[in-house]
Amino acid sequence: MYSKPLFALVFLFFLVGMNHVMNAQITPDEAIGQMKKGINLGNTHEPPTEAGWNNPMAQEYYFDLYKNAGFQCVRIPVRWDNYTAKTPPYKIDDYWLNRIEQVATWGLARDLFIVINAHHEQWIKENYSEENKARFDSIWSQIATRFKNKPDKLIFEIINEPHGLTKAQNDDLHARVLAVIRKTNPTRLVIFQGHSWGGSDELIAAAIPDDDYLIGSFHSYDPYLFGLEGEGTWGSAADYNELDKKFEAVADWSDANNVPVFLGEFGAIKSGDHNSRMRHYRAYVELSQKYGFTPVAWDDGGDFRIMEREQRDWNEIKDILISTSAKSPKPFATVYRDSIIQVSWSTNTSDHDSVIVQQKRGTDRHFSVIATLPPNARSFNVVKPPINKYYDFRIIADYTDTAGLYSQPVRVFFPEWTKPERTPFNNTLSIIPGIIEAEDFDKGGEGFTYHDTNEINLAGAYRPDEGVDIYDRQGNGFHVGNALPGEWLEYSVNVLAEGWYNVTAHISTYYGGGQFQIEVDTVSSGPVRVKASNSPLNTLPNSTKMYLYPGNQIMRFTVLESPLFNIDKFEFELLTNTSNLQNNRDYGFVVFQNSARELVIKQTSSVKSEQLEIFNQCGSLTHKIPNPESMENIPRPQLSPGLHIVRGFSERGYCVHKIVIR
Repeated sequence: MYSKPLFALVFLFFLVGMNHVMNAQITPDEAIGQMKKGINLGNTHEPPTEAGWNNPMAQEYYFDLYKNAGFQCVRIPVRWDNYTAKTPPYKIDDYWLNRIEQVATWGLARDLFIVINAHHEQWIKENYSEENKARFDSIWSQIATRFKNKPDKLIFEIINEPHGLTKAQNDDLHARVLAVIRKTNPTRLVIFQGHSWGGSDELIAAAIPDDDYLIGSFHSYDPYLFGLEGEGTWGSAADYNELDKKFEAVADWSDANNVPVFLGEFGAIKSGDHNSRMRHYRAYVELSQKYGFTPVAWDDGGDFRIMEREQRDWNEIKDILISTSAKSPKPFATVYRDSIIQVSWSTNTSDHDSVIVQQKRGTDRHFSVIATLPPNARSFNVVKPPINKYYDFRIIADYTDTAGLYSQPVRVFFPEWTKPERTPFNNTLSIIPGIIEAEDFDKGGEGFTYHDTNEINLAGAYRPDEGVDIYDRQGNGFHVGNALPGEWLEYSVNVLAEGWYNVTAHISTYYGGGQFQIEVDTVSSGPVRVKASNSPLNTLPNSTKMYLYPGNQIMRFTVLESPLFNIDKFEFELLTNTSNLQNNRDYGFVVFQNSARELVIKQTSSVKSEQLEIFNQCGSLTHKIPNPESMENIPRPQLSPGLHIVRGFSERGYCVHKIVIR
């Protein structure tokens, strides 16, 4: 048997070991993996004195807002200069150390990662003298000593954007200060940054100190003229690809050196184009997720405001940072037909339960729901809104059992419309049934008879003065190419007979998977997926069925998803017409709301409906159900209150019912 002293010693070692396991030091990779969403508490502790610029003194409730919003990390920029003596031993004012500790503790108490740094310390950047180096070392020695017993989630960042220091000076500063920190904080996570403005290229070029607890940081407001000056627009494929290359280069550096990455600042100034800014924020979030960086948005309470501090609220950028990903819908909003705003979207997910359309109303900074649609919906029309106003919309791919995927907001101005003149291209309505050449869209102009993101016909063929890219098919007619999601074309048509049509788009592409939609008046095909023809010229038929009504109407072709494809023509083949069909309730169904407030459609005939369609009181098709079950239940959230029309078709006839959803 062990003696009591020996047993006690073994037990003590066991407890120490268990405590070490339970409180193991977090690694840099683990920290970056947990800090998926971050924000700066900017323009608060880095002015010459607190509340010296545009913001009041920080309040504890800020950190409740951060936590409840879904952020995991708050970066607190701090200027130490005005609170530090100019002569040895360069003591920091107790008030300032206590104040920074108080604010950092507010965040740590809520289990947030907190980053504190040395921000706007121009004195050492402009004069890297021995005296200033000693002062900066002393500042960090005092910070490290004060915070040495704080949780691992407190992270030190040595210096912010060391513009003025050479690369050699910046490398020296980081190595020297890191050694100072390690005397009292041997395993504290520390962030280092490259010289100049701390961009991605400077991080890649920086000397990496020999240390196991380092995180590399870069800042990016690129492109500079847009991000920081608000000039021009942003969001083209070329813009996104350029940013992707920057992130990819940093990711390659990170992998090669086994150093995780902290994107300490990014954003776009609020004076810039609204839709471009929203795309810009989304792109930074998407690319950070793609490459495994921690994105920390710059929020200064001013030109880069995200939190509405005094109102204890947020603006729309918060939801991009928290709820947007590459799978989120990509929204578009256009004005057409002189009285309609059409909100459309592409999506990169297929497992969502419904689509929610939201709109800002009046001066409210929050979005409210204006429609809940089936998961395959790709557009929603706002008919005759008040003129000369801006309208903001947002799309959510909604799930019943998990958080929804938010698009970035999209804004459109609805003017006092001066209606352009719409003219069929050949001055003759296209006939349905029949063939419509894709390049023969109506004359009338951008935003009225077509929408193209680039105002130039890049190919220059057939209609060089129009913005649509039309290519010569090497002597065999023309096709429309470079069709990006959100672009559309309209055609004036005359539908000669009511009935079912086989609608075929003849499309060529190397890569399948793109999607489009065809609308004729209020009838929509829903998304149609494009097949690969393995050629830019040889087409394949991509078909769907639509039930059309007779008369003069507008046909719209809309691109929903990439990859790019070329559109040669559309073919409408009449399969049945109303001379063979009758409106007969004997071929039908009944509709009602059950106790769960669901819309129930119950088949009552041995002649089963081949398709059900539901229209809202505006006449828009909201649901299309091919091959329905004997009983279909539509959840209440997918239907707006008011009158709805349910129409079913069978091989022997059709049946129509009306119901008011309450």
